[in-house]
Amino acid sequence: MVHQVLITIIIAEVLSYLVISTNVSLRERLARKGISVYPFMYLIDLGKMPKFKVKPKFSNVISLLLLIFGVANFVFLLYIFYQTLLPYVIILIRGLVVGAQVSSPFIPIVPGITVSINQFIYIILALSIGVALHEIFHAFAAYLNGWRVESWGIGLFLIFPLAYVRPSEEDYKKSSIKSKAIVLSAGVLANTILFLIAMALMPVAFASIQTAVVIISVERNATAPAFKAGIPYPSIIVSINGSKVSSIDDLRNILMKYRNNSVTYVIGIMKARMVGDVVKPVSNISYYIVHKPKGRWRLGIIITEMPLATTSPFTIALARFLYWFYIVNISLAIINAAPLYVTDGGKLISEVLSRVKLNVLNHLIQGLTAVFVAIFLLIGLMRFI
Repeated sequence: MVHQVLITIIIAEVLSYLVISTNVSLRERLARKGISVYPFMYLIDLGKMPKFKVKPKFSNVISLLLLIFGVANFVFLLYIFYQTLLPYVIILIRGLVVGAQVSSPFIPIVPGITVSINQFIYIILALSIGVALHEIFHAFAAYLNGWRVESWGIGLFLIFPLAYVRPSEEDYKKSSIKSKAIVLSAGVLANTILFLIAMALMPVAFASIQTAVVIISVERNATAPAFKAGIPYPSIIVSINGSKVSSIDDLRNILMKYRNNSVTYVIGIMKARMVGDVVKPVSNISYYIVHKPKGRWRLGIIITEMPLATTSPFTIALARFLYWFYIVNISLAIINAAPLYVTDGGKLISEVLSRVKLNVLNHLIQGLTAVFVAIFLLIGLMRFI
């Protein structure tokens, strides 16, 4: 069903682009209203960007700080990007030569395929805020450097919201490499700051959520210890041999102690019912004797960690939003720092290499990077189709 909806949306966007691009009068009417239509993308101009007023004596100081932190952040993210990408490139080349299995460091966000629908609302909200602040930082840096910002607006790429600013092309072309570095790195710096804020707040939000380790399935195999012991599911693991279990880490730590030994576990279990995103116990604790043979540390259960039904829905929603805010902003920061032609990193590297007459190297770096990113995105998506 989700696949059909996504395909319908994409077909509708392509058809609307074909109709508008071939109808001159319709295209002109939309343009007068500030609406631009591209393949898979719609942009709506909201007019002139409000100006940021900064006292002249602070302008140079702020610009210097943006340059130092922005460029340092950009270089660090570029290092992280290639440190992640290059090992997989080697694996890909080896796989093509000897036929080995190839994996991907990237998993594209596709609702109902790579992420669940109920998580997608958090992603959209996090993405909207992250993209908006990214563009606001660009505009702020542009004003500090005396650039005109001709317009700003919002849009839609496939099903993802976006925001944008349009600095004056004339001001951009005549600016120094220093000014361009400040403006181009400012958006990436905004996403890094938001990522750090989310990282600081997440432990506080998650600490207030009481979780349980939930058995969602039992391996139906005569040799599986859990199946032989008659472990019910869905159920909550409360304790093992008197040790409390409230997280997957607790469970893993207990089981790993005896991974190479023959052992008998006394497991406290409460039958449970999963209600949406939470789990609710529906019985008192019962104890099950599970015999694990030597050489086998797995019990033959499939588990997940879920909030208990006593947790406030607001607390759960806040924690999940912060989690996706963390993921989305570090992803935006790294991707925008990468040299991919249309990204801030791509534009900045183009400016730097063109100054030293290395245009061929620039196209080689950005072209190969774009090809490998596209390949790995496709490989990452194929895991779920």
